[in-house]
Amino acid sequence: MALLRRTISAVVILGTVALVMFVLPSIVGVAVLFAMAVFSLLEFYSILKNAGIPAFRILGVIVGVAMLASTYISLNIQVFTGEHPNGIWKEFPLLVLVLIVFILFIRQFPQKSNPQPLPTISCTMLGLFYVPFLIMFFFFLAFRWTPTAPLSPLSPTARWLLLYIVVVVKFSDIGAYAVGSLIGRHKLFPRISPGKTWEGLAGGLATGILASVLFARLAHSPDAAPGTALFGRLVIGHNHAWFLGGFLASIGVLGDLVESLLKRSAGMKDSGRLFPGMGGILDVLDSLLFAAPALYFYLRWFAHVI
Repeated sequence: MALLRRTISAVVILGTVALVMFVLPSIVGVAVLFAMAVFSLLEFYSILKNAGIPAFRILGVIVGVAMLASTYISLNIQVFTGEHPNGIWKEFPLLVLVLIVFILFIRQFPQKSNPQPLPTISCTMLGLFYVPFLIMFFFFLAFRWTPTAPLSPLSPTARWLLLYIVVVVKFSDIGAYAVGSLIGRHKLFPRISPGKTWEGLAGGLATGILASVLFARLAHSPDAAPGTALFGRLVIGHNHAWFLGGFLASIGVLGDLVESLLKRSAGMKDSGRLFPGMGGILDVLDSLLFAAPALYFYLRWFAHVI
């Protein structure tokens, strides 16, 4: 029953992702990412609260949104102004990050009765780097190679890349859960996540590789050279699909274990209850948060732009 609920939730998530990417204007997808970042960050701060660690929750959400907004603007400034982005606009997110550091420290000054100023500042900042900073890489995947006007649909590059990472990582999650539930005997890291097994890890890696290879085959275009996959403007060989499937699945497991460590330290099973069988938004995003920068930098190093 748990596997069925998890599978249904995964299908609903994939359907929503497909609707946002292939039908609706790009600004809707941007708004969805903003909303996911806000709720995930609130869930993270709830974990801290449950562990007895104070944090600037509201300020964290506000500056987290500012981080994402600065990234979106810097990547699409050419669409907004009609001019090629210069160094100032490319460094706009860095300016915002610097201001955020200043703001968090200054926010602590008027607090006379807070006995834990260091945990407050540190864990507020940890939430920003754990959630909105990593979500920024979804914006890089969507707009780095193809800036897009807000009312225009997402480019083929953005569609293929975002759909690819969700399909590979989430099907890897399902494969790991299914195999681990059926034949899992040897615990992976029982101190962190008692339910995860080495058998489940193997099942997740195999499922991730299979999903990646099949997706790359579907992404092939008559315009691309034989043995390559065409993700919009990006071309990558089918041999990379084998490695990427296992690589993203492994990184996804790392992200899952990190969130499990956080929840376990706070005595929580799930970060929320939004998705039956999966938990909260952070429970859904945990593996994707680590996979997004991994895929982005891999493509920057090995993909060819046309």
